[in-house]
Amino acid sequence: METTARGDVLKTLQTIAYISIPKSADLEFLLWDLQDAIAAYAQLSGTALPRPVDLKANDAGSVADGIVLAIEDVADDETLTAIEQTLERFGGTGTRVYAAIRAAQEGTEQVRGAAVRLHKACERHDQLWCGGVAICAGSGIAALRRSPRMGLLRRPFSEAMDKLVGAVRMGCSVEHAQLLGGGDAGSVNADGMVRVEPALPAPIWHAIIKRLGAHAQSNI
Repeated sequence: METTARGDVLKTLQTIAYISIPKSADLEFLLWDLQDAIAAYAQLSGTALPRPVDLKANDAGSVADGIVLAIEDVADDETLTAIEQTLERFGGTGTRVYAAIRAAQEGTEQVRGAAVRLHKACERHDQLWCGGVAICAGSGIAALRRSPRMGLLRRPFSEAMDKLVGAVRMGCSVEHAQLLGGGDAGSVNADGMVRVEPALPAPIWHAIIKRLGAHAQSNI
Protein backbone atom coordinates (compact mmCIF):
# COMPACT_ATOMS: atom_id res chain seq x y z
CA MET A 1 0.00 0.00 0.00
CA GLU A 2 1.22 3.50 -0.80
CA THR A 3 -0.19 5.86 1.79
CA THR A 4 0.01 9.64 1.52
CA ALA A 5 3.47 10.32 2.92
CA ARG A 6 2.26 12.83 5.49
CA GLY A 7 0.00 10.12 6.95
CA ASP A 8 3.13 8.26 8.01
CA VAL A 9 4.34 11.18 10.10
CA LEU A 10 3.45 10.57 13.74
CA LYS A 11 1.16 13.11 15.37
CA THR A 12 -0.44 13.16 18.81
CA LEU A 13 -4.14 13.65 18.19
CA GLN A 14 -5.59 16.03 20.77
CA THR A 15 -9.14 15.98 19.44
CA ILE A 16 -11.06 13.29 17.53
CA ALA A 17 -14.50 13.39 15.92
CA TYR A 18 -16.27 10.02 16.10
CA ILE A 19 -19.10 9.96 13.57
CA SER A 20 -21.44 7.25 12.30
CA ILE A 21 -23.07 7.71 8.90
CA PRO A 22 -25.88 6.79 9.00
CA LYS A 23 -26.85 6.45 12.65
CA SER A 24 -27.33 2.79 13.49
CA ALA A 25 -26.84 0.43 16.44
CA ASP A 26 -24.14 -1.51 14.59
CA LEU A 27 -22.08 1.55 13.66
CA GLU A 28 -22.46 3.05 17.13
CA PHE A 29 -21.21 -0.25 18.56
CA LEU A 30 -18.05 -0.03 16.44
CA LEU A 31 -17.35 3.51 17.64
CA TRP A 32 -18.09 2.55 21.24
CA ASP A 33 -15.69 -0.40 21.05
CA LEU A 34 -12.97 1.77 19.53
CA GLN A 35 -13.32 4.55 22.09
CA ASP A 36 -13.44 2.07 24.96
CA ALA A 37 -10.20 0.46 23.77
CA ILE A 38 -8.49 3.83 23.24
CA ALA A 39 -9.43 4.83 26.79
CA ALA A 40 -8.17 1.52 28.20
CA TYR A 41 -4.79 1.77 26.46
CA ALA A 42 -4.41 5.42 27.50
CA GLN A 43 -5.02 4.45 31.12
CA LEU A 44 -2.56 1.54 30.97
CA SER A 45 0.15 3.69 29.38
CA GLY A 46 -0.49 6.76 31.50
CA THR A 47 -0.98 8.94 28.42
CA ALA A 48 -3.56 11.65 27.79
CA LEU A 49 -6.88 10.62 26.30
CA PRO A 50 -7.83 12.48 23.08
CA ARG A 51 -10.83 14.72 23.60
CA PRO A 52 -13.93 13.76 21.59
CA VAL A 53 -15.23 16.64 19.51
CA ASP A 54 -18.70 17.88 20.42
CA LEU A 55 -20.62 16.99 17.27
CA LYS A 56 -23.43 19.38 18.20
CA ALA A 57 -21.18 22.39 18.58
CA ASN A 58 -21.84 24.92 15.84
CA ASP A 59 -18.56 26.78 15.78
CA ALA A 60 -15.18 26.81 14.06
CA GLY A 61 -13.55 25.38 17.17
CA SER A 62 -14.91 21.95 16.33
CA VAL A 63 -12.11 21.25 13.83
CA ALA A 64 -10.50 17.93 14.81
CA ASP A 65 -6.99 16.51 14.58
CA GLY A 66 -8.55 13.16 13.67
CA ILE A 67 -11.85 11.87 12.30
CA VAL A 68 -13.13 8.31 12.68
CA LEU A 69 -16.03 7.48 10.38
CA ALA A 70 -18.21 4.44 11.00
CA ILE A 71 -19.99 3.66 7.74
CA GLU A 72 -21.66 0.87 5.79
CA ASP A 73 -19.84 -0.75 2.89
CA VAL A 74 -22.52 0.29 0.40
CA ALA A 75 -23.00 4.05 0.47
CA ASP A 76 -25.75 5.83 -1.45
CA ASP A 77 -25.52 9.40 -2.74
CA GLU A 78 -27.04 10.79 0.46
CA THR A 79 -24.42 9.03 2.60
CA LEU A 80 -21.56 10.17 0.35
CA THR A 81 -22.82 13.74 0.60
CA ALA A 82 -22.96 13.44 4.40
CA ILE A 83 -19.37 12.15 4.45
CA GLU A 84 -18.18 15.10 2.35
CA GLN A 85 -19.98 17.52 4.67
CA THR A 86 -18.43 15.83 7.71
CA LEU A 87 -14.90 16.15 6.32
CA GLU A 88 -15.55 19.79 5.48
CA ARG A 89 -17.04 20.63 8.88
CA PHE A 90 -14.76 18.76 11.27
CA GLY A 91 -11.57 18.39 9.28
CA GLY A 92 -8.78 20.77 8.40
CA THR A 93 -5.59 20.54 6.39
CA GLY A 94 -3.72 17.44 7.54
CA THR A 95 -6.57 15.97 9.60
CA ARG A 96 -6.11 12.20 9.93
CA VAL A 97 -9.15 10.28 8.68
CA TYR A 98 -9.89 6.68 9.67
CA ALA A 99 -12.81 4.37 9.00
CA ALA A 100 -14.61 1.48 10.62
CA ILE A 101 -16.70 -0.16 7.91
CA ARG A 102 -19.47 -2.67 8.58
CA ALA A 103 -19.78 -5.05 5.67
CA ALA A 104 -21.30 -8.33 4.57
CA GLN A 105 -19.13 -11.44 4.94
CA GLU A 106 -18.75 -11.48 1.18
CA GLY A 107 -18.23 -7.72 1.01
CA THR A 108 -14.63 -7.50 -0.17
CA GLU A 109 -15.38 -5.54 -3.35
CA GLN A 110 -17.81 -3.20 -1.59
CA VAL A 111 -15.26 -2.49 1.15
CA ARG A 112 -12.59 -1.72 -1.44
CA GLY A 113 -14.95 0.65 -3.24
CA ALA A 114 -15.88 2.45 -0.01
CA ALA A 115 -12.22 2.84 0.96
CA VAL A 116 -11.32 4.25 -2.45
CA ARG A 117 -14.16 6.79 -2.25
CA LEU A 118 -13.05 7.86 1.24
CA HIS A 119 -9.45 8.19 0.09
CA LYS A 120 -10.48 10.43 -2.83
CA ALA A 121 -12.73 12.52 -0.58
CA CYS A 122 -9.81 13.08 1.81
CA GLU A 123 -7.61 14.21 -1.07
CA ARG A 124 -10.24 16.73 -2.18
CA HIS A 125 -10.21 18.24 1.32
CA ASP A 126 -6.42 18.05 1.75
CA GLN A 127 -6.85 15.56 4.58
CA LEU A 128 -4.95 12.33 5.17
CA TRP A 129 -6.55 8.96 4.53
CA CYS A 130 -5.06 6.65 7.15
CA GLY A 131 -7.08 3.48 6.58
CA GLY A 132 -9.14 1.51 9.05
CA VAL A 133 -10.93 -1.76 9.70
CA ALA A 134 -13.65 -3.58 7.80
CA ILE A 135 -15.83 -5.79 9.98
CA CYS A 136 -17.24 -8.27 7.47
CA ALA A 137 -19.88 -9.86 9.64
CA GLY A 138 -23.19 -8.64 8.26
CA SER A 139 -25.83 -6.84 10.31
CA GLY A 140 -26.64 -7.29 13.98
CA ILE A 141 -23.14 -6.99 15.44
CA ALA A 142 -24.40 -4.54 18.08
CA ALA A 143 -25.69 -7.66 19.86
CA LEU A 144 -22.05 -8.43 20.77
CA ARG A 145 -21.82 -5.47 23.15
CA ARG A 146 -22.16 -7.68 26.24
CA SER A 147 -19.89 -10.44 24.93
CA PRO A 148 -16.30 -10.64 26.27
CA ARG A 149 -14.02 -8.52 24.09
CA MET A 150 -11.52 -11.34 23.68
CA GLY A 151 -14.07 -14.13 23.72
CA LEU A 152 -14.75 -16.39 20.74
CA LEU A 153 -17.35 -14.14 19.14
CA ARG A 154 -15.59 -10.77 19.40
CA ARG A 155 -11.91 -11.67 19.42
CA PRO A 156 -11.24 -11.41 15.62
CA PHE A 157 -12.93 -8.00 15.52
CA SER A 158 -11.21 -6.82 18.71
CA GLU A 159 -7.78 -7.75 17.37
CA ALA A 160 -8.49 -5.85 14.14
CA MET A 161 -9.88 -2.89 16.08
CA ASP A 162 -6.72 -2.81 18.21
CA LYS A 163 -4.73 -2.17 15.03
CA LEU A 164 -6.91 0.86 14.42
CA VAL A 165 -6.44 1.90 18.05
CA GLY A 166 -2.65 1.80 17.58
CA ALA A 167 -2.86 3.96 14.48
CA VAL A 168 -5.10 6.54 16.13
CA ARG A 169 -2.87 6.69 19.19
CA MET A 170 0.19 7.26 16.99
CA GLY A 171 -1.64 9.61 14.64
CA CYS A 172 -0.51 7.76 11.52
CA SER A 173 -1.81 5.25 8.99
CA VAL A 174 -2.84 1.76 10.09
CA GLU A 175 -0.13 0.20 7.96
CA HIS A 176 2.61 2.48 9.30
CA ALA A 177 1.50 1.80 12.88
CA GLN A 178 1.83 -1.93 12.22
CA LEU A 179 5.33 -1.44 10.81
CA LEU A 180 6.42 0.66 13.77
CA GLY A 181 4.89 -1.72 16.30
CA GLY A 182 6.32 -4.87 14.75
CA GLY A 183 2.84 -6.10 13.83
CA ASP A 184 1.54 -7.77 10.71
CA ALA A 185 1.63 -5.02 8.09
CA GLY A 186 0.67 -7.65 5.53
CA SER A 187 -2.81 -7.75 7.05
CA VAL A 188 -3.40 -4.22 5.71
CA ASN A 189 -4.67 -4.32 2.14
CA ALA A 190 -3.85 -1.96 -0.70
CA ASP A 191 -6.57 0.47 0.35
CA GLY A 192 -5.34 0.77 3.92
CA MET A 193 -7.99 -1.49 5.42
CA VAL A 194 -7.71 -4.47 7.76
CA ARG A 195 -10.48 -6.85 6.75
CA VAL A 196 -11.78 -9.38 9.28
CA GLU A 197 -14.52 -12.01 9.35
CA PRO A 198 -16.14 -14.01 12.18
CA ALA A 199 -14.24 -17.02 13.51
CA LEU A 200 -17.33 -19.20 13.01
CA PRO A 201 -18.91 -20.53 9.77
CA ALA A 202 -21.50 -18.16 8.34
CA PRO A 203 -24.64 -20.23 9.17
CA ILE A 204 -23.59 -20.66 12.80
CA TRP A 205 -22.52 -17.03 13.09
CA HIS A 206 -25.81 -15.67 11.79
CA ALA A 207 -27.82 -17.99 14.05
CA ILE A 208 -25.89 -16.80 17.11
CA ILE A 209 -26.21 -13.13 16.19
CA LYS A 210 -29.94 -13.55 15.62
CA ARG A 211 -30.35 -15.22 19.00
CA LEU A 212 -28.26 -12.59 20.81
CA GLY A 213 -30.23 -9.83 19.14
CA ALA A 214 -33.55 -11.35 20.17
CA HIS A 215 -32.26 -11.74 23.73
CA ALA A 216 -31.13 -8.12 23.85
CA GLN A 217 -34.54 -6.95 22.63
CA SER A 218 -36.33 -9.00 25.27
CA ASN A 219 -34.30 -7.26 27.99
CA ILE A 220 -35.21 -3.73 26.88
